[in-house]
Amino acid sequence: MRTNFLTVLFFFVLFIQMSCGGGDTTEKTTDKSDAFGDGNTTDGTGNKKTSGSTGEYALSIKLAPFIPDYPDLGASGKQLLSARLNAAISKIGYGGDGANPRFIIGPDINLLSKEVTATAPTKYANVYEVTLLTCDVVTETVFQSYTFEVKGVGDSPDKAFINGFRGYKLENDEFYKFLVESQKKILAYYEQQCNSFLQEADAQAKMRNYDAAFNVLSNIPMEAAKCFTTVAAKKAEYFQMSLNQNCQSLLASMKAELGKANDPSASGFNEPAMAFYQLIDRQSSCYKEAESIYQSYLRKLNPTAKRNWEFQMQQYQDKLKKLERDDQFKRDSVMENFSYLKYKEEMKTKAEVEGNKKLLQKYQYDELPWLRKLFHLGKHDPFDRIDK
Repeated sequence: MRTNFLTVLFFFVLFIQMSCGGGDTTEKTTDKSDAFGDGNTTDGTGNKKTSGSTGEYALSIKLAPFIPDYPDLGASGKQLLSARLNAAISKIGYGGDGANPRFIIGPDINLLSKEVTATAPTKYANVYEVTLLTCDVVTETVFQSYTFEVKGVGDSPDKAFINGFRGYKLENDEFYKFLVESQKKILAYYEQQCNSFLQEADAQAKMRNYDAAFNVLSNIPMEAAKCFTTVAAKKAEYFQMSLNQNCQSLLASMKAELGKANDPSASGFNEPAMAFYQLIDRQSSCYKEAESIYQSYLRKLNPTAKRNWEFQMQQYQDKLKKLERDDQFKRDSVMENFSYLKYKEEMKTKAEVEGNKKLLQKYQYDELPWLRKLFHLGKHDPFDRIDK
């Protein structure tokens, strides 16, 4: 009987504790936002809410950051904005100076409030509205926008902005959704206006700007499947024209590789030298000199070394034919260390970068009236750096 009484008493006490909330020792915290917080949302526990995994998003188009000269930004602010944009974009895709200068991502910055303290030293407490825009500078099209606020305090207006923007995390779901939505519209635009990209590339080629012509078409992603297939032949043609135009660089590299062997008859097959040799087209201006150097090198080989060289050269050329036939620019496990493919990719990257520079000269952002209107700060014209 006594045992039953103690058992009942135990469960009664336990029930009372649970009813009074004794099992929950977590204190509730009040959600308070600092007047100069970092722009991130905060949950009831005081912890920052984390955004979804970047693995949920993928960006195949290339966007070039464009940061106008806003008065409160300064050189360091521009650099920070550009670096942060590139860093965030690169989490799911491609950005940077090698991106297509036709499609840009840039901030329209508005000063919402400005407070100068009476303290020594003087402090600036500013609130900014930043709207990121994705645009086509050729057709004057705005594809998508993403707006957020930054609040910062600093010894100067530019330091206030830097401190505020530094605390804002671009790596969040809404920003990545903005990029993905921009991409959907740009991919649709590629498909709808494929002929205009071919015409733009052709116009650059007629001016012998083969790097620029190649850049225009190489930026069309595989996801724009129909257009990507349509421009494939022209893209390869303009890349070859770019190689021909830059054949002196290839010839110099070939000479340098052959010059590394002091005794040709004692050396084996020189794959790097032959990679550059194969990249020099027969129609290019320096092919005759390249062939003369190659034949002169072969004459220095003893009979055994020459036979071995010619056998390996035939195998090498067979590998090239298979590579070009099966997949024009793709690597596989066998080809990943193949010098020809490595140097071809390097030349492709070089052509894209050089083409990018030429297209930037063509587009001349600072001279486009609609961009002057789109990216502004009140009455300030960031291009002329004067107040209107």
